[in-house]
Order: sequence, then C-alpha cells, then structure tokens
Amino acid sequence: MEEKKRRAFMKQAAGLGVLGIAAAGGIWAAKEFKPEKSRLRPPGAVPEDQYLSMCIKCGQCLQVCPYDSIKLEDIDGKAAVGTAYIAPLERGCYLCEAFPCVLACPTGALDHESNVIEKIHMGMAIVVNESACIALENKKVTKEMIGRIYDHTKVISEEERRERKVVIYDNDPEKVKLQKELLQKLSAKEGQTCDLCASLCPYKPDPSLAIGMVDKNGGLFPEIRESCVGCGACVELCPTKVLQILPYATYAEVYGKKKGNAHA
Repeated sequence: MEEKKRRAFMKQAAGLGVLGIAAAGGIWAAKEFKPEKSRLRPPGAVPEDQYLSMCIKCGQCLQVCPYDSIKLEDIDGKAAVGTAYIAPLERGCYLCEAFPCVLACPTGALDHESNVIEKIHMGMAIVVNESACIALENKKVTKEMIGRIYDHTKVISEEERRERKVVIYDNDPEKVKLQKELLQKLSAKEGQTCDLCASLCPYKPDPSLAIGMVDKNGGLFPEIRESCVGCGACVELCPTKVLQILPYATYAEVYGKKKGNAHA
C-alpha cells in the first residue's frame, strides 16, 4: 500500500511520460536514419551523457516553465530520477522568449549561451504515421480533436475544460494568459481544414521555415523544414499522432540535406 501511495505521489508531483521513438522503417522521408533512444530534453540541453552528469535534479527549469512543458523523471524512468525532460504528446515546448528554463539552470546542463532561438536545437520532427494525417483527406478540425489539449492544460478551470472555451482576464498571471492564448488559437481552428502542426508552430520569427503544409495526393501534408528545432509543439497539437521528435537529431542527419539546401 505504501509503495502504491509513493508511486501515486511521485506521478502527481513529477509527471509521467515516455518519448516513443519511431522505428526507422516507419519514418517518411527519413527511412535510412537510425535514431538513438533518449528523452527529449529542454531547450539548451548539452549532449545527453554530459546532460545526465550535469543535471542536479533541482527542478528549477520546471518551476519557471510558462507552459508546464518540463517534467522530472520519476522512478519508472530509465534515466536518473529527477532529470528534466519533455514528453511532447503531453505538452510540447513553445519556445518562450528569453528561455527562462535555460536562465534558471544553475549548472549549465541547459547551456546558458542557448538563450535565443538561433542557438536552440532540441531535435528534429519526423512523420511516423503518414496515413493518419487528416489533412491528406481535407478533414476539418473538430472540438473533440482539440479537446485533448484542453484536458491536459493545468491552469484552466474545470468549467473551461469542460466547455472547451477560455476567457483571458486582466488579472490572470502571465503563465495563465500564455496557455489560454494557445487554447484560443486552437479553438479558432475548429471547422477549418487541419493545419495545426504548421499554423501553430511556435518557431520565431517565421514558422514556415520550420514546418509547412504542401500539396500531396489531393490533400495537404506537413513538410519538415531546415529550421525545425524539435520543440515538440507539433506533436502535441496533431490530433492523430502523425509526428514525433528525434531528440538531438539534426536536419542533415534525418533528411540528408544540409541547411541552406533544404529544397534543392
């Protein structure tokens, strides 16, 4: 009984999530790339081995994250308990201005030089389930499709979660405003042909440099582009789990093209 209580407490306090890495045979346009299995780390994370030795499990990055994107490894994880990671299906990173998680890291496990978008690289988005993409069939976004995002947004009320509608108040904390703004953008897409992964990509200044919708077989389909930083927002936003992130992977490794020559 005590063990069950301890596990329940750990899950509530730290959160669970496992980043599923796709088998190479299921990757569209990246079939020859063999990924190494690892967690998706917060922005600015140094290489994995170095990260695991430098992260002191203090949770400061989690505390300052405006989107509740960062989790701490619990006792079921394969890495050291307490190390910070992101589970994109539950909440991607939205590339906050000034990257407060990086600034909060006391050890440099999140490199303090990585405080602008040009220096951030978390991984690379890939397509793992092409046939599930509803944009290929020109299907519309429904309230049910965006409901999952409402369900795992922690800062809203039960009524807002149930009604799938939020109101931003002047006295809302900045964290609450940011998450409500995301939900409002999602709700505005209801009834439109799905392009959530591309239209809500947080890459600044131009999301189309990271991902865009292209014509394919009479419908639309997401194309991962050279400026993708692997934040995982597209993974969270996709209603049918079409996308995944390969941690630490680069565009050249996955798609066999060098930056500046992405569309050659």
